[in-house]
Amino acid sequence: MKRLHFIYAVAPLTVALNTLPAMLPGTWRVGIAAVLGLAVWAVTWLRLYANKKLRPEFAMLTMLPALLFNTLSGAGAEYLATFSTPAWQNLNFFLWLGAIFVSIRALLPAPTEYKGRLRSDSVFILMTIVTIVYGLSCWMNTHSTLLNINTLQ
Repeated sequence: MKRLHFIYAVAPLTVALNTLPAMLPGTWRVGIAAVLGLAVWAVTWLRLYANKKLRPEFAMLTMLPALLFNTLSGAGAEYLATFSTPAWQNLNFFLWLGAIFVSIRALLPAPTEYKGRLRSDSVFILMTIVTIVYGLSCWMNTHSTLLNINTLQ
């Protein structure tokens, strides 16, 4: 899979995975999150397999934190409260860092795509900045939601 095709496919899928399920109640939230998570995983797996910069099995990390959060949110507030302890919050943070890392590795150019130095690859630089900012924003959203659930009880 070419890098631009990957970007054009994964960017809207990732935004949909992190926003669309929050608009739906219960079972619909979990179902839509599962379908979108599977799509994000498949596109990332194809890119990592073609690019050979990281083992394709790590593609699971790109959808895992959002899928876990949406599954817990769909289950109810009492389940979310269980996962608002500091240990689970740290795990959530490291899952989001893993998702950011795998996404950046998937953005690396394959040997046939870019022949120059990586520091002059404008697509990689721009998409790395966007990926880091968006990933940290998603982590802050899940973190603040879990903290709000904890203070409401």
